[in-house]
Amino acid sequence: MPTQAEPARFRSAVVGPGIRLHLLPTDRFTTTLVRVVLHRDLGAEATATSLMSAVLESATQAHPTREALAHRLADLYGAGLDVGVDKLGDRQLVSASLDWPSRGLPGRGATLADGLSFLREVLTTPKRGRDGGLDDELVETERTNLARSLEALKNEKGRYAARRCLEAACEGEAYAIDPEGRLEDLPNVTSAALGELHSRLLATAPVEIFVAGDIGWSEAKAAVSKHLLWKGRSKRQAPVPAPSSARAARTRPRRIVERDTVSQGKLAMVFRSPLAASSPLVPAALVLAGVLGGTVVSRFFKVVRETHGLCYYASAGWARAKGLMLVQSGVEPRNERKARTLMLRLFREVAGGRLDAQAFEAVREAAKSRVAAMRDERGLSIAYAHEMAAYGLSPRPEDHLARLLAVTPADVRRAGNAIALDTTFFLTSETA
Repeated sequence: MPTQAEPARFRSAVVGPGIRLHLLPTDRFTTTLVRVVLHRDLGAEATATSLMSAVLESATQAHPTREALAHRLADLYGAGLDVGVDKLGDRQLVSASLDWPSRGLPGRGATLADGLSFLREVLTTPKRGRDGGLDDELVETERTNLARSLEALKNEKGRYAARRCLEAACEGEAYAIDPEGRLEDLPNVTSAALGELHSRLLATAPVEIFVAGDIGWSEAKAAVSKHLLWKGRSKRQAPVPAPSSARAARTRPRRIVERDTVSQGKLAMVFRSPLAASSPLVPAALVLAGVLGGTVVSRFFKVVRETHGLCYYASAGWARAKGLMLVQSGVEPRNERKARTLMLRLFREVAGGRLDAQAFEAVREAAKSRVAAMRDERGLSIAYAHEMAAYGLSPRPEDHLARLLAVTPADVRRAGNAIALDTTFFLTSETA
């Protein structure tokens, strides 16, 4: 097994039609973590797929109630189960994860076979109704829960503003859709349709399986093949969009102002570029976003908030899949124009290669800390390896860290020349 000074490496291979296994061998944990990820297009069925994932987490044929499912997790020495959706560019991801104790237990403990078999049960045998669709009662319960979650988004003002800004900036692109789906689609999703969707995804969706634990390659491959893989896989997988697609900003930036009952205005800005995920300028774009709003000594924080008092907070993050930067800020409505003008000036400053030394070093140190943290966060390691593999890039975070640490002001200037403001969204008070 790798030592702490030598981080573990993923080993990968095809283990079934459209199914790849990735193993991260590590003896630093007493649990085994397995994550199964199904890829599909992020489009018309996004809401149905989100609802289906919630039903999968609720019950199975063998454990038909939430209570029965909880007892089974307790039998696995307090295993943790999580089923949900996310997005990777224009793809929607359905992921099912199980983390269960497999070392240091009295007696036989929960074996690899125990956990893998249960995860297969969750994925492949949800509780169904008489017509073959997913169970009507479970579907209605989870429909209500998802509706409440989507309705509550309007109350999370910062998240709402960011989502509305992304919707406008990416209009016509699948990325504009939230992986949880849309409230208006929920009434049309039937139990029968969910049953058909579930069967279709199991048969045709491209699948990635990640295993992290104290396991050798031969053992992991044999156990996954025997206890986790399921029958009925098609030899031809459904096509999925490329995980990365980028385009230049629109010629004239779009501005949207929406009024609501808010005590603090929410400003969101999307900057776009044609820098695809594999572009050699992406590390410089990450530095640009970090210097602007990635740390407590960033330019936005120090200048807009601390020096001029024009915002409560301001952050910036780079979305590698779409080549865009999302800026978010909380401002007093009367200060929005001044804050926005100042942030745009700071963007031009940093995009021109003028990097504040303290902010630049903070970005570098934060990147080092994130890579170091992956040794203690298997979920973070899996997510990173999964994303990089999808882009066709090295799954080793150390490789990407080295490229980021090598970024120069000239590199940032070259990246900055490709980035421009696309869309501004401001959520303000009704009386402003």
